[in-house]
Amino acid sequence: MKVGDLIRFSSTGCHGLVTEVRTHGANEYVHVLCGPDADGNDSVEARVFPQFYITSVAEVINASW
Repeated sequence: MKVGDLIRFSSTGCHGLVTEVRTHGANEYVHVLCGPDADGNDSVEARVFPQFYITSVAEVINASW
């Protein structure tokens, strides 16, 4: 995943936008701006996920250039 990718979380169908990818030591972290969720929570939140985790729970639906 890279900055600008639009992703969808497989279990919830919620969408997110990758805003930053950071390396900390040997690990990469993906910063995602998440949209409204299926529970009716309409807030937009920034979240951070380890790269290995986000690639297992979300798919890129529109890759950035």
